[in-house]
Amino acid sequence: MVVQDERVVGRYPYLGITPGEFEEYVAGELLGAARSQVDGLVVSAHEKVTGVDGVYEFDATVRYRFAGMDFLVVVEAKLHRNPIKRELVQVLRQKVQSVGAHKGVLVATSAFQAGAVEFARTHGIALVTVAEGRFVFTTRDTGKAARPALVACFHGGAGVRGMMLAADDEDHPECVAEFLLGRPGI
Repeated sequence: MVVQDERVVGRYPYLGITPGEFEEYVAGELLGAARSQVDGLVVSAHEKVTGVDGVYEFDATVRYRFAGMDFLVVVEAKLHRNPIKRELVQVLRQKVQSVGAHKGVLVATSAFQAGAVEFARTHGIALVTVAEGRFVFTTRDTGKAARPALVACFHGGAGVRGMMLAADDEDHPECVAEFLLGRPGI
């Protein structure tokens, strides 16, 4: 059991975090977990990237080198209560195309509407839902099934905040590297 703010909140801590904290969490804890699997992995929060039609600020960007090539993954983190609509996935796809990214990832605290999931599957956008402290891969690329859940915990209190990410299985860094960053398994 986890105790937070003098309360026991089931098995997982209450995710009462701000949107900014959620974005930092996604960048640092979820995506940064692949460092042991991906050479030269650089995760940046709130990076501005110039595209063919303007400059876009992403909640997180991931850059790495694989097989002598440089890759860019752009990430949006949405701390929403209502289901994510197709339009948000469409906007992310347009940004991916504009900046020449290799992958787009949308991480949300709410479910995705059916149209959003269908669009993401068609266009290779990874969708990840955070629910009850777990990351659930809704899509990862075209035509692929969902992936196992990951356990994510946020804790804080007394002016100290921290986050921890652990996997339901031991291959968590490999899962992040392959399913979110698009790097093929080695």
